Amino acid sequence: MSLAGTPRSLSFDDPQVIETAVSILDEGGCIVVPTDTVYGLAVPASDPTAIALLQQIKGRTDTFPPPVLVADMEQVWALVDPVSESIRALGERFWPGPLTLILPTKSTLSLAETTGTLGLRVPDHDGLRGLLRHTGPLAVSSANKHTCDPATTVEEAISQLGTKVNLYIDAGPTPGPAPSTVVDVTDGIRVLRVGLISEEKIAETGGIDV
Repeated sequence: MSLAGTPRSLSFDDPQVIETAVSILDEGGCIVVPTDTVYGLAVPASDPTAIALLQQIKGRTDTFPPPVLVADMEQVWALVDPVSESIRALGERFWPGPLTLILPTKSTLSLAETTGTLGLRVPDHDGLRGLLRHTGPLAVSSANKHTCDPATTVEEAISQLGTKVNLYIDAGPTPGPAPSTVVDVTDGIRVLRVGLISEEKIAETGGIDV
């Protein structure tokens, strides 16, 4: 799905924004949303065709599966296999916030070529979490062409993605491109990428050695 002319942009203050976003996603389109780091390109996490479109718009392959954003911790634990208290402690301390946990799951969500795991995060952004309560889990990747800088404003996102995106939700500048910390907890606790949360804080909370 693509649009002709000027890309459509709404703010969370607009009374039509939730209904418009949900309608576009239900029809297989893509939207751009603000997060607590950068702007993100978002599609339903349960729609493999939409995820393939997201990857096509970004210009990258299925070997880079997008993380899934959800509204709260309850949605996370509902999507994954039972986890230990130390893993729950990570979520309780750092969510909402810049923590992505790679978790084991039997969920039917189909993200690129991955099976049996999901990368999940609860963003620290009230507007986005409100949207997620209506849409359910969204696969979200930074709103930029692959190898280009992530967008921290809607204008930057539009300049890269243009009319390939059906709706841009404008919430002003985001905090910046510092990424979430990614932790694989499918077999123990292993930090894959250090972002805004230090490895020391992960180790302290999860009860592991750095």
